[in-house]
Amino acid sequence: MGTIEQLSDIRQQFISFESISGLWKNQPTYLIVQILFIMGGAVTLLHALTNGGRRPLLWLCIICHGLVVECICYLMAEIDNFWHSSAPIMFFRHRLPLYVIILYSVFYYIAIEIAYRTNKTKVGFIATVGLNIFLIDLPYDIMGIKFIHWTWHDTDPNIEDRMYWVPWTSYYFHMVFSASFVFWFFIKGVDLDRTCTPRTETSTSLKAIFLSTPCGILCFSVLYHPLHDLYNVPTQIIMMFLIALYIMLSILKREPRKMFNRPSSIILYLIVYYSTFLCFAIWGKPENEISFGPHEEIGPCNITVSSFGTELKKRKYLCIEDYNEDFDFHCVEDVPAQHSKIYTICGTPFKNRIEYIVLIITIIIIAFTNFSESFKIIKQIKKPH
Repeated sequence: MGTIEQLSDIRQQFISFESISGLWKNQPTYLIVQILFIMGGAVTLLHALTNGGRRPLLWLCIICHGLVVECICYLMAEIDNFWHSSAPIMFFRHRLPLYVIILYSVFYYIAIEIAYRTNKTKVGFIATVGLNIFLIDLPYDIMGIKFIHWTWHDTDPNIEDRMYWVPWTSYYFHMVFSASFVFWFFIKGVDLDRTCTPRTETSTSLKAIFLSTPCGILCFSVLYHPLHDLYNVPTQIIMMFLIALYIMLSILKREPRKMFNRPSSIILYLIVYYSTFLCFAIWGKPENEISFGPHEEIGPCNITVSSFGTELKKRKYLCIEDYNEDFDFHCVEDVPAQHSKIYTICGTPFKNRIEYIVLIITIIIIAFTNFSESFKIIKQIKKPH
């Protein structure tokens, strides 16, 4: 009996399951988002298999890359600063929802496919992918944190600068890590339609999966930490600089590719994707969302630790009497006890719903304007004999 219990505990450390009906009752928007990304994973995989070339390998490498990134985030204490709400299938000691692994295929694959059609040069291609991921990530991050699909460390200085409760470093992270991945996967050239030898593809794939993460951390640290930690430059200013740099490179190094078909499945999915978050802004009620699961550990308010080995400090625990996050405990009878790691938090209502609606519509306009060139059909003109 003891052996069976031990095996069960080991299994739960790796994978755990939650009731879908219970999650739907407490966090319907969270379940909708998970379905949205699983659907997106299927759409991108089908697109990859249908169009062939290096695309199926790209899709697989993206999934593996995402898994490596997420695991490292949980293993490194300095960057273990976020907690996902419970999902039907969770990995890694109830920290990693299944949909988050699939999320990478939606962000990266769609961003790469769009950029591939509009930029043949490697530098321009990398910059365009980063900008595309930023535009795809924006509504997900803004509405996800509002509906308590996950939470962030309350006092970590690296995520202190925020926009609509989303740390600017979250966007910075995706833009530099995607650049690292694209650099390694396309190290032999920006070509998705022709495959290389099996040996070359294996080598390239392993580099993209395992080297892109440490290189992404290096790229993140080289620019961000000196400016932010040593010279007190606000994260939003660093982020604006990065966006400006990416826009400049994507324009100066722009060389469109002649594509003769429209990616209809991707266009349709993006319409559904952005419409979903717009619907959340219009009709969603974040105050009715209840998130039970792992969150920042609650503890004494006076204990601080170093942040990333610098002189910057953060509280070791969430101070229940003094915190600045967009959730509360109105839906529970008693606040969580000291040193609780798994507990219930409650969403809060929109302070200005119209503001969120206008914000999401603005993001949609900018995104589809940016993607529009990739959606065009270029008619092939036959030369007269």
